[in-house]
Amino acid sequence: MQGLDDMTNRGAALKAIVAYSAPLEFNMQAAGWIAVVSHWLIERFPDSGLAAEWAALSSVELGLPLETPSQLKRTFAEQKIDERLRWLAGLPTKAALRAMAMPQEVNKESAETGRREVKLSLTSRAVVDPARIEALRELSSPEFDLTKLIRLCEEMNLAFATESYLSMAMLTRAIVDHVPPIFGKNTFAEVASNYGGATLKRELTNLNTTLRNIADLHLHSQIRRKEVLPTITQVDASNSLDVLLAEIIIKLSGDR
Repeated sequence: MQGLDDMTNRGAALKAIVAYSAPLEFNMQAAGWIAVVSHWLIERFPDSGLAAEWAALSSVELGLPLETPSQLKRTFAEQKIDERLRWLAGLPTKAALRAMAMPQEVNKESAETGRREVKLSLTSRAVVDPARIEALRELSSPEFDLTKLIRLCEEMNLAFATESYLSMAMLTRAIVDHVPPIFGKNTFAEVASNYGGATLKRELTNLNTTLRNIADLHLHSQIRRKEVLPTITQVDASNSLDVLLAEIIIKLSGDR
């Protein structure tokens, strides 16, 4: 991968000076390395989210400019460099999988081979735990048919695997609008306000406010001169969604 060796060598050189470098010098070099790699990722892998992943890794620094770093602080800095070097080592595989999964690449391959279908070749973690989907599938309710809910969860995993983050936002909105009758309510706002204790209410409120607003933003905004696509950070509601699905399973299992 062109440029990767240079990015890695810069990190290795930074690691070599951890043991004796002054904080000001070290912090400037660390910030420079992180910035150079970030710029390289943006140019080499545009719209992939890899630069955002790199930026989200732990910061590398030795403390305030005039302080004398302890051995423990130097060790921590070295560990943070190692973390980023491991990330770079895994970049070729990560980039290849992401390229195969990105919607534009999937559609481009289909067009080039003259097919009228798309072919997915990818491996991805599940944003909705398969155990939750299986638990929903095993439920038998005389009042509610869970077929659509299960399908929405399955499509959420497909959207995540193909980095279809607009679809993830919309699917989250669809799920929260679909389930209120299970809790005896007409709207999800009523569910969030009246169901469970304080912690549960906080997670459900997150689905009803923050994530609903994000979905509305992408569903209803009109075309503009400049658009910026959402990242996984913006649309990921997996924690709150898992809490909601767990409560549905408890509710329909007759345990509450």
